[in-house]
Amino acid sequence: MKTSVFIGLLTAAATASAGPLRARNDQVDITFIGAADAQFTRSFPSDGSVVSIGDPLSISHISSNTAGIQCTFNGIDHSVTTVTGAELVDVGPPQTQLSGSCHPVGMKRRNDNVHVSFIGAADGKFTQDFPINGGWVQITDPLSISHIVSDQDGITCTFNGIDHSVTTISGTQLVDVGPPQTQISGSCWM
Repeated sequence: MKTSVFIGLLTAAATASAGPLRARNDQVDITFIGAADAQFTRSFPSDGSVVSIGDPLSISHISSNTAGIQCTFNGIDHSVTTVTGAELVDVGPPQTQLSGSCHPVGMKRRNDNVHVSFIGAADGKFTQDFPINGGWVQITDPLSISHIVSDQDGITCTFNGIDHSVTTISGTQLVDVGPPQTQISGSCWM
């Protein structure tokens, strides 16, 4: 009897000290909800990699039950929907979701922005700052972009193009956008 009580206490202590709920095996289960309660669930790695969704259902809401993880989803009509922690978020307007990525939500550094340069043809170029908290930011400059580069090591950024390109840069590397196109949103994290 004493042994089973002791094991029960150890289990309870381990559960209580585990901290916020994390995804099993570094996977985050996300539920996509459409009209008339039609829905499906997909698992996403929590390492920031972009994953194709592949279901044509028009989505009105996206839900996560995982604390400490932020996920961003890209719709067929260029919506960007971010779900932070355990919450249900509306997709506006409802649309098929093409891809998504998830990563842990961490604390900000003192220098909480990264300076990103977007380079087009004929020396066309613009720069924009992005927070390094993983939040998605809209890009409004219509210049068709061929290359993207950041000014900080240790930062990873992902950018979405108007023709559904997904470009990821790490540190200060110059990355080609293929094919060149206007960029519509971006997210950066450590």
